[in-house]
Amino acid sequence: MAGGSDEAWRRWAETEPYYGVFAADRFRLSALADHRDEFWRSGEAQVAERLATAERHFGAFARRRALDFGCGVGRLTLPLARRFEAVVGLDIAPAMLAEAARNADAAGLANARWLPSDDALGAVEGRFDLVLSCIVLQHIPVRRGMGLVRRLLERVAPGGVAALHVCIDRGDSPAQALRYFAQRHVPGVHRYLNRRAGRPVDEPLMQMNAYPLPAILAQAQALGFGANLVQPEAHGRFLTAQLLMRREGERAS
Repeated sequence: MAGGSDEAWRRWAETEPYYGVFAADRFRLSALADHRDEFWRSGEAQVAERLATAERHFGAFARRRALDFGCGVGRLTLPLARRFEAVVGLDIAPAMLAEAARNADAAGLANARWLPSDDALGAVEGRFDLVLSCIVLQHIPVRRGMGLVRRLLERVAPGGVAALHVCIDRGDSPAQALRYFAQRHVPGVHRYLNRRAGRPVDEPLMQMNAYPLPAILAQAQALGFGANLVQPEAHGRFLTAQLLMRREGERAS
């Protein structure tokens, strides 16, 4: 079901775009009016923290171009546009890109481009001083996502920084692992669980896939990334990691 995550994301974009980006009930459309400012403040705070942490550990780096993979409605892209000369937001969902463009216009930001994403990052040109992706890769099946990680790292300019967020352990019991497998692969199971939980029956599954951290770091090293910072974070039973990696140069293949 490699395409399942794409279909689910497009469905979130069309029905609950802000909740799809940041899965808290206060960001559903029915409650968003009272929490919209909090939504945008969370993006501002996260971008400010990631940049400050990167500069504290690696030193200053250029602020010419930034790439936000899985940009959604622009929660992180808009804060990046206030700090970089030019920003590209990538997303597979046209409805997300349209909402992000409206948000940028409303904020008076004209230095952001919104481009469709694919597994080859085919719409993207050139290199970036910052490549960022947060709470996105975990929703993509791992085999496919590891290819995307490599392509994102390849887009980092020498001297630039990759800031990636991944789930590294679901913390499942055997029963939880079986349930998750069934939700993804057995027709009707996810709809049944939605009904039992009081959610809309056709609400998509928001995948949470755990990535092999050593493989990501090895991939980065092979592409000329030197120092890195790995910051684990617990979210209930899920263990995620914020990764910061600076590209020193490129190695001959």
